[in-house]
Amino acid sequence: MQDPKKLKKRWEFQRAYQKGSKYWNRYFVIYVFHTHLKNPRLGITVSKKVGKSVQRNRVKRLIRESFRQLRPSVKTEYDIVVVGRTQARRLTCQEAKDGLFRLFRKASILNNSASDTLRQGRNYDGQSTTQV
Repeated sequence: MQDPKKLKKRWEFQRAYQKGSKYWNRYFVIYVFHTHLKNPRLGITVSKKVGKSVQRNRVKRLIRESFRQLRPSVKTEYDIVVVGRTQARRLTCQEAKDGLFRLFRKASILNNSASDTLRQGRNYDGQSTTQV
């Protein structure tokens, strides 16, 4: 049985590529397609151009973990395909999360509460970001 939170079928990826909106930065490219499902779904692709399997799998783990942390602030009813680019190999977990957050904000798929949290000087986990 297919996991309802993941994109796995080729046609699901193709639909996002062809009919979805495209946003990018130096680390990731995202395709966002509006659906009528109750949960956001994530698909990940990382090309062999990024590196060998160890590097590709690390980029996929970074994307998965970043999305897991951002999921509560992402609007429902979206299929999101994240493509890891070559420069994503050098990212830390926090940098990957920040990069995806900026792309999600650019794509307007974040709830208003996520933007409010960022404006109040709090990170995504609700902790204060000010230095003591």
